[in-house]
Amino acid sequence: MNDTGGGRGVSGVALAAAVVALTVLVMGSPAQSRKPRAATPTETPTSTATPTPEVKSWDFDQDKAGEMAKGWTAVEGDWTVIGDPGTPTAPNTFGLGPGRFLKALVKMLEYYPIAVLDDPAEYDDFTLEASFKAVGGRLDCSGGLVVRYVDPKNYYVLAAGCPSDYFAFQRVSNGTSEILKQAVVPIDKNIWYELRVVASGDHFACYAGTKMVFDVVDRKIAKGRVGLWARADAQVRFDNVKLTIPLKAESATASPSAPAPPAELPQAPAGPESAPPPALPPPMPK
Repeated sequence: MNDTGGGRGVSGVALAAAVVALTVLVMGSPAQSRKPRAATPTETPTSTATPTPEVKSWDFDQDKAGEMAKGWTAVEGDWTVIGDPGTPTAPNTFGLGPGRFLKALVKMLEYYPIAVLDDPAEYDDFTLEASFKAVGGRLDCSGGLVVRYVDPKNYYVLAAGCPSDYFAFQRVSNGTSEILKQAVVPIDKNIWYELRVVASGDHFACYAGTKMVFDVVDRKIAKGRVGLWARADAQVRFDNVKLTIPLKAESATASPSAPAPPAELPQAPAGPESAPPPALPPPMPK
């Protein structure tokens, strides 16, 4: 009896162990049943080159003294390349020598020599700057920067007055000149000054050196060419003329991008291959 009972106990334990082992083999361990997650790739940002404004400059050192500067046109006056050892960048400048006295008298001093760029491009937003020196003149020695030049009767000018010591922003419209704003700034002969106009829409900021003297708001002339200016028989010199054209807003200049292709629809998982259709039964006997 005892042996029989012990045998049955051992058999029951063995049977339970076999069931547990079979369950583990069928179900698998939790670690094995879980599939590892695929790592998400990290996007690497692509560096984009920073765009820079367009800059055009003229120092007249490659031009020949006594001739017209390349890239420029004299609208009025005998503009020419003039050698000057005292210029910020020797040896040449661009300006006006002696003369024009009788013309200025006949026109009651309302005579304005102007030189503009040959390039017919018209600019609305820009920075125009130059080194300026008044040398002499029996009636006047003023000079300045012309901006948004349309024709000899329509433009703006930042004028450095000599010997009157004025700094003025003027609009010439249909041949009539009007001072929009002015201030007292000493302008002496044979001293180099830095003139600068920053135009943006209807706003003009006017500088003498690094100091903004004043700003002006006017929308009469929207765009035009740039150039240099003098009054009456003024003998003036210009050097290091620089035109900076800022970049427009990216949204206004960038070409429209092509539309993104539509996302692909997810494919349904492939199921088990279906069995071939059963053969048709033989026709019934007639």
